[in-house]
Amino acid sequence: MSVSLVVIGAGGHAAEVCSYVMDLVGGGAPVRLLGCLDDHKPVGRDGPVEVIGGLDALDRLMRTHGDRLHAITAVGDNEVRKRLVARADAAGPRPLAWWTLQHPTASIGADAEIGPGTLLAPGSIVTARVRIGAHCILNVKASVSHDSVVGDFVNLNPGVVIAGNVRVGDAANVGAGAVVIEKRAVGAGAVVGAGAVVVRDVPAHVTTVGVPARVLRSH
Repeated sequence: MSVSLVVIGAGGHAAEVCSYVMDLVGGGAPVRLLGCLDDHKPVGRDGPVEVIGGLDALDRLMRTHGDRLHAITAVGDNEVRKRLVARADAAGPRPLAWWTLQHPTASIGADAEIGPGTLLAPGSIVTARVRIGAHCILNVKASVSHDSVVGDFVNLNPGVVIAGNVRVGDAANVGAGAVVIEKRAVGAGAVVGAGAVVVRDVPAHVTTVGVPARVLRSH
């Protein structure tokens, strides 16, 4: 069955997501990109982004496209993404189907599990026996190695390296180029600064920075 896809969000990340979808379409994927939904953007086109309405349009789209309608979020902020998913899930006459986007250049290994609504951007790598939760972002060239578990609503920014047997809690944000060495844990809601190297477990709801990473503040 072909997919009718809406992207929730219409900023810079949405422009990337729309371009990834078109890469898939160019390769023959049975996907029709309907456009983007954003309560704070005017209807119209801006480069690869075409805003077709706000989230209140979901009810109409679900009735028009039926089971073919799927959605993916395109918002980098984990908490905002979580709220948008909750709103979208309550918007229509039935639960919304969330679409997992795997770019053609992303690599998924044996026995990996990828949750609904998750983005696997160009060059991202998930190796063997990895579990990735729902509504995550694995940005450009982010990698997750064997036997690691990544929770829901996690953002792994460009170039992040998650080594083997790592646990990343829900809604954690790992900054661009950061490294988490093997057998370490990053707590729920934690922020790992860009370029940091995590050599000890990171508690929940703290920000860590530096090499090696140290706790900067709690939040």
